[in-house]
This record gives sequence, C-alpha cells and structure tokens, in this order.
Amino acid sequence: MATEVAADVLGFPMKQDVLIHGHVVLLLTKVCSCYRPRRTEERKYKSVWGCMVDANLSVLNMVIVKKVEKDIPGLTDTTVPHRLGLKVTSRTCKLFSLFLFFF
Repeated sequence: MATEVAADVLGFPMKQDVLIHGHVVLLLTKVCSCYRPRRTEERKYKSVWGCMVDANLSVLNMVIVKKVEKDIPGLTDTTVPHRLGLKVTSRTCKLFSLFLFFF
C-alpha cells in the first residue's frame, strides 16, 4: 500500500476525492486538501488534478506504508547510493582524520 501526492506539468496538485484524470475546478474550504484559507470561512475556486495516474503527471511522490514479502519492481528492488557527501568541511576532516591548512 502507498499514499501518493502528485502534480501535473502546470503544477496543479492531485486530489484523492476526484475520480477522473484531468483538471477540475472545485470550490475548496478549510476542511479540503489543496487549499489553506487566509481568513475564517473563506472559500476559493482552485484547479486540481484527478486521482487517476496517467502520462500527463510530471511528479509522483509515494510513501510506502506497509512492506510486503515481494519487492516492487523498480522501486524497492534496487538501492540507490547517496550522491552527495557531507556539506561541512570540518566534519569531513574529522571523519577521515584529515588536517587542512588554509594559507
């Protein structure tokens, strides 16, 4: 099982209650996702994307909620090494016992 958050090429967020694949304009309130009102009882029409996944999505973020015994191909069967190292030079020097002299 997984929960997903997505956005299309134009940046419209995905809403799980809308059961189509495409843009829909909804009147959103405080209790709805995809909108945070600035004043009390404020409502606003916003464009959202339906919850069906297709090729028009540009970003699809997933959180794995429960791990099963089988691997998900392309997601949990491979391990990706970290690309970036430590940002602070002093931590790197302590880690590898290096001495840097700046002149």
